[in-house]
Amino acid sequence: MSTDPSVNSPSDNPDDKPDVGPVYWPRVKEILDRVMERWIERWGRDPLPGIHVYYWNTRQELVDSVLSGVRAIEPGVEGKDTQLVRSLARTVLTFGRMPLRGPFVPREEIDEIIVWIDAGMPEEPD
Repeated sequence: MSTDPSVNSPSDNPDDKPDVGPVYWPRVKEILDRVMERWIERWGRDPLPGIHVYYWNTRQELVDSVLSGVRAIEPGVEGKDTQLVRSLARTVLTFGRMPLRGPFVPREEIDEIIVWIDAGMPEEPD
């Protein structure tokens, strides 16, 4: 578990929204791709298939992904409460923070993912 209290504890004000501008799919993909590149660099190997059906080559693949038997992004669920964000931000049940044993997505980038989900997961600016 992280020693960073902002990762493991809810905000003092649960209504606080991240102070992040508009976020679009290419930025979310970049965040996820980059954390996996850092993971491979740190551990010196490709990740092994796990219990997840978790892909993000396209926005729709991420929307359809399943983490530990739960959809990564469920319709009607706030970004901060989605399985995707919960798994990136903190330990969920008996599962460690993802990607397993880090390096982890920084809080600021998790906030970008939350903003993207809460905005309806836009592909590009209108």
